[in-house]
Amino acid sequence: MFDHHPLRHPLNDKLRLYYDNIYQGFDVSQRKNGPLIENYLERAFLTLNTICNLQREVFVFRIDLRFPDAMQRSSMHDNNDVLAAFFRYFRYEIRKANTKHQTPVRYLWAREQDTSDKPHYHVMMFVNKAAFDNLGYFAPDEYGMYTLDNLYHRMMRAWLKAMGFDPDDSWFKQLVHVSENPVTEVPWSRILHRHDWVSMDETMYMASYLCKAYSKTIGQGMHVFDYSRA
Repeated sequence: MFDHHPLRHPLNDKLRLYYDNIYQGFDVSQRKNGPLIENYLERAFLTLNTICNLQREVFVFRIDLRFPDAMQRSSMHDNNDVLAAFFRYFRYEIRKANTKHQTPVRYLWAREQDTSDKPHYHVMMFVNKAAFDNLGYFAPDEYGMYTLDNLYHRMMRAWLKAMGFDPDDSWFKQLVHVSENPVTEVPWSRILHRHDWVSMDETMYMASYLCKAYSKTIGQGMHVFDYSRA
């Protein structure tokens, strides 16, 4: 689609394309298969700054939400209602955790689809570091289910419920994928602090992946990028 350097997206001329490796003084991830969308970069940058101004320390991580390979395509995949349900169930899980410190759930998300018959979602999540500062154990429990009280198991339960599945079913395997650090190749998370340039730079770099033009389902009548307002 991008065999030269157009300034606007060919499917939506309101979307500006961005080709540099630095944005607002921070590193961003330019991929070999095309540029970033500057409108989304701007929103990601503003969201990070807003969150840092609202909260002193934030635990941030990035996940991919995927549908089971064996799942047949249905009307669920033609809109973003399932993602809204995920956030609703995840907020419920956070409230049920009853941590000493409360936390809002803030996020950026992108909808993408490449070779699969179903879309997937990239999500960057932000929670109060005083409430949660790690994701916990990823693997299911001894019975193959996601019953633990850590953040990862809570996300898996929320995603399964959002898709209409029973979270007690034991055949689902890690449909929530935690993104890896591109250098160390270990699951990535960060404590984001408004006065810590390094954490902000690393978070902006990870967030910029959500802003890539490639594989966005633009022009199909639905949002492909959004953020939390609260």
